[in-house]
Amino acid sequence: MTQPFLTNCIYFKTDLLHVMKLLFKFFLIPFFLTAVLSCEVHLEDNTRILVEGTIKDQDNMPVPDAKVSVHTRRGNFSGGENSYLLGEGYSATDGTFSVISFYNKDEDFAIEVAFGETYSTYVYKSNTLNFTPVNLTFDLGTVSLKKMASFNYNIVRISGESTSITYSFRYIEGFCLESFEGETLSEYQSACYQERFIAQTLNDNNPDYEWLLQVPLGEIVEFTYSINDEPEITEFITINEDNYDFTFSY
Repeated sequence: MTQPFLTNCIYFKTDLLHVMKLLFKFFLIPFFLTAVLSCEVHLEDNTRILVEGTIKDQDNMPVPDAKVSVHTRRGNFSGGENSYLLGEGYSATDGTFSVISFYNKDEDFAIEVAFGETYSTYVYKSNTLNFTPVNLTFDLGTVSLKKMASFNYNIVRISGESTSITYSFRYIEGFCLESFEGETLSEYQSACYQERFIAQTLNDNNPDYEWLLQVPLGEIVEFTYSINDEPEITEFITINEDNYDFTFSY
C-alpha cells in the first residue's frame, strides 16, 4: 500500500546543532522526538481538492484579488505557529475563485479568505479526519466580507487633576469563523462578527489614552462613560468613514 507523503514542518539550522547535543546530553531525546513527530503533516497521496465560491462585500459587490488559502493546523483566530499552507489562489474580477490544493486529513483543516486590513477575514474550518467532501470539492458558496474602517479614538483630560473617567467601547469585530462537522455548521464552535467590549479607567496616573480599532464600515460603536463616578452616559457612533477619528475631552 502506498504511504502518504510526509512533510516535516521543522527546519533545522546549523546553529542549532549545539542545542541538539545538549538535549541528548541531558536525556531529552524522547521529549525532542515527540515534538518533532507532533509537527508532521500527512498529505493524501495523489489527491487534490478544489475550493470554489464567490466573494462579495456587504453591498453585494464582488471582491477581486482576495486571497484564498488552504491550511492545516491553522488555529481558530489569528493562525498558529504550526500552520501549514496546502494551497492558495485569488478571486477574479467578478469575485469568483477556484483553487486547487493538496489535501490533509486533520482535525484542524481550514480555508481562509482575506484581503489584508481592507476587508474582514472569513475562515471555514472542518475536522477532515473522518470527512471527505463530495467530488473532493469544498464549495463555500457566497462568502461575505465586510469593508473595514479604522476607528481612531483619543480620550483627553482638560479639566485638571483629580478628575477621572471610566469608559467603554462596544463594537463588532471584523472576523468570521464558521466551524463545520461534516457538512453541518456548528453554531457552538463558530464565531462570526461577534460583539467585543473594552473598558478602561483614566485618572491622575494615566489621564489620556489613544488607541486604534478595526471596525466594519457602517457599523455602530457604543461609547459609554462616567466622569467622577457620575451616572453613565452612552453615545452611539456610526462609522461612516474609512478613517474615523473620535476625540473625547473630559
